[in-house]
Amino acid sequence: MTEVSIEKLTKDYGQGLAVNGISIKIAEGEFISLLGPSGCGKTTTLKMIAGFEDATHGAIRFDGRDVVHMPVEKRDIGMVFQNYALFPHMTVEKNLAFGLEMRRIPKGEIRTRISEVLDMVQLAGYADRYPRQLSGGQQQRVALARALVIEPKILLLDEPLANLDAKLREEMRIFIRDLQRRVGITTVYVTHDQAEAMTMSDRVVVMFSGRIAQIGTPSDIYERPANLEVAEFVGQVNIVHGKVGKAAGRTVVSTVFGEVEVADDYADDTELVLALRPEAVELLPISSKGAGVPAKVLSSYYSGSLVDYRLQLADGAVVNVQTFPRIRFADGEEVLLRAPSDRFWPLGSAA
Repeated sequence: MTEVSIEKLTKDYGQGLAVNGISIKIAEGEFISLLGPSGCGKTTTLKMIAGFEDATHGAIRFDGRDVVHMPVEKRDIGMVFQNYALFPHMTVEKNLAFGLEMRRIPKGEIRTRISEVLDMVQLAGYADRYPRQLSGGQQQRVALARALVIEPKILLLDEPLANLDAKLREEMRIFIRDLQRRVGITTVYVTHDQAEAMTMSDRVVVMFSGRIAQIGTPSDIYERPANLEVAEFVGQVNIVHGKVGKAAGRTVVSTVFGEVEVADDYADDTELVLALRPEAVELLPISSKGAGVPAKVLSSYYSGSLVDYRLQLADGAVVNVQTFPRIRFADGEEVLLRAPSDRFWPLGSAA
């Protein structure tokens, strides 16, 4: 297992900075995902770690050793590409053997390693098949096996599930994560898919415009976003505005949902922006007892295990709510909304 340290890493193509002075420390055996929209710099960062792109400035250290000027073949990394990059004219066995032969590994050890890694990715018995004879998921596992068979220090994956259908993507997420935990290899994973990043990673690095917006565990990123941009990019979110005041020594924010207590000591009358996730809002019949915010159902979308509602408040604001389908509400129906104070997360003062 290898520790990776990225320090003030920059990539300048001459038309603006693709990566702008980012720093990340990746622990031994950690699975970290670089998450962000297209053009945010995540793939460029991965290519610089691999050695496929030269860094303009900064350092990349493997166990303390700066590799920023080291050629790709000496970095001891395993790489899995979006298009798998398998040799179509070679069998599975030959695809796996190629990297080992280039490293002049003895033939007996090559056979042993290939057998072991095919068992690991559940493809024993597929050694004599060609890539064209495999399904997309099987090709992906061969690409993963080819990266692992050389026993690299670090595993790098660039949007490896993008070409798979939705069900197979879900299966491969679990497969890759379980395999990484068994092998214990330090892993950097690039994706624009939030579900992949959230379900697979120990930590997530959210990037925009070549900079890091937030680094944290999946729960940190989702429940405690660093700013409005992160909150709106990761999952659905309701943005709630309110004014700060004091009540019995507490800092509270007056919102359409009532008073929301916040931990940070904002000045009185500050216009504050808060994030509220759709599943944190309780949806109740209009006849329910107790306090609630009246709203009207604009639309609902049933997805089996969940129902997504769009509701309109009296002031015209639209709120998204996600619930289990035990009770269904019709379009146009009047309902009540409630949200616990501790489910609001402050994003800072309004601009």
